[in-house]
Amino acid sequence: MEGSSTRTFPRMLLDKPVELEVGEKKIQVENPANNLSAGGLFVRRSSLQVGTAVRVRIPVNHHYFEAEGQIRNCEPGDAGVGIGFNSLSPANRQALDDLIEELTLRGLPAA
Repeated sequence: MEGSSTRTFPRMLLDKPVELEVGEKKIQVENPANNLSAGGLFVRRSSLQVGTAVRVRIPVNHHYFEAEGQIRNCEPGDAGVGIGFNSLSPANRQALDDLIEELTLRGLPAA
């Protein structure tokens, strides 16, 4: 079916800075066109390869959402990468839920 989505979770526009840690390298991504879901994150960042392990950190109110993830796909050109979250601790699942609730309450559109 044309135009259908295979995504498991709806995505929200993410207007917060994202820190990616790949090995010893830290990458700051501050692009308002990033998006987030309960299962992962899309960031406008190139030069990351599918399969790469990554640690994600996003500020939420007065704490952080942190997760281990993996690059699941790369968009053509320099569009960006999709990061799937691996298992989350209860505290980080709550931080992610808080972040999604905050984005929803602020009326940020689904991506």
